[in-house]
Formats: sequence, structure tokens, C-alpha cells
Amino acid sequence: MKLKVLLVDDNQQALSTLKQQLHSFSYIDIIGELYNGNDAIHFLRQSNEVDLIMLDIEMEDINGLDIALHIKERYAEVLVIFTTGHAGFALDGYEADPVDFLTKPIDPIRLETALQKAKKIKFPNEVKQVTNERIGLRVTKGIQIIEVQNILFIEKKGRAIYIHTKTNEKIKSSDTMQNLEAIFKPFDFYRPHQSFIIPIDQIRAIFPDKYARSYSIELANSNINIPLSRNRFSDLKRVLENKMIQIH
Repeated sequence: MKLKVLLVDDNQQALSTLKQQLHSFSYIDIIGELYNGNDAIHFLRQSNEVDLIMLDIEMEDINGLDIALHIKERYAEVLVIFTTGHAGFALDGYEADPVDFLTKPIDPIRLETALQKAKKIKFPNEVKQVTNERIGLRVTKGIQIIEVQNILFIEKKGRAIYIHTKTNEKIKSSDTMQNLEAIFKPFDFYRPHQSFIIPIDQIRAIFPDKYARSYSIELANSNINIPLSRNRFSDLKRVLENKMIQIH
């Protein structure tokens, strides 16, 4: 199924660029392009066809944050992805419960991650087959295509970030842990510690340390123990239970 997307931005050039980027995704159907907030509200009153609004925050007539709160109150089924030139607005926008925040100029990898999250929320029965999923990640000399299923874990070591694979590759990434966490979250990866990101389906065991001050995660196909922050234990337990894994 396709996501029916409404674009709202008072900068015509930014809207045109976003539209061009979205044409790369076969599951996106752009149903409207609007240049101010009032028109967006009017469009929603007249149409029940909107799945997702990609909404600029800074607009002259109505602030995008106010529009998003209006959408949350009146059109709860409509998802919102904020687009903004200032990352600082993200802290103010969480009350509107957006799918994601994208900072202009919009990175294509971050855009795909956000759209996949929206698709997963809107069409939960369309199960993503991770087995053959291949994505492009930024590395030192360009972009490297990696099979998601082949990733064992992601590690930050000093200032460097490495992607460890089941085939014993160690790929140095030029991205940030924050971006990689967002990219892989739709594929059921989890960040148990500030220096690690792991695939949930590779978790084989969780053990406390001698004094129960922290925990370690044992991964399948690996003799590496991944640290689990004590304050993330309860959250990981909840995530596993949501995956229908009973924790006693």
C-alpha cells in the first residue's frame, strides 16, 4: 500500500527539493503541495485521504508546531514528520508526537528511515522482510551497501564507529551513533549502551555483573559481551516482551 503524503512548506524551493526526493520511493503518493499552514488545515477539513503530512515548522502564517498539535487533537490518524532548518525545534515538538524530525537539507538516508517508520505505523500488517534488505551507509570513501541481516553489532570506539558483521568484516562508518540508531530502529535494532547498537533478534542472554550494578548482553554468533546500561534494562525487557518473549 502507498502512503498518501501532503507536503507543507512556505519555501517553494525546499518543497520542490523534497518532492523530488520523494519520487524515489515507490510507496509514496504525493496528494498535495501547500505553501502555508492555513491551507493545510483547510485541506484536512476537506479530505480524509491524508496518511502523512511532511510539515515545515517555521512558516509565516501559522507555526508548524501549532498545526501539528491541531492535527493530533482533530485528526489523530494523520501522521506528521517535521522538516526544519533548526534542529533545536525538536525539543519543542515532541508534544505533537511526530514520527520524526528531519533537518534541512534533508539527508536521503534519514528521509528513508523516517518514511519507513511512518509506513510501519500506518500499515503494521505489511511485515518487512529483513532477510534480503540492503541499505547504503556512509563510509570514509563514499557509500557501502550492507545487508541488514549480516550486521552483528555496531560499536563506537573512541571517535570511530565500526559496523561488525557476521562475516567478520569491520566497516568504519562516517555517520554518527544517533543517526545510525535512527536508521536501524525500523529493523528492530536497539541501543543498550551509548557505545553499542545491536539487532534484537540476536540477543541470546542478559546477565547482571557481580554487584548487579549493570548488565551484559550475550549475542548469538559472537563471543563479545555487549554492555547494557542499568537504566536501560527495564526498557529492553519491555521491548522483548513486546516481541512476545516472556520474561519471568
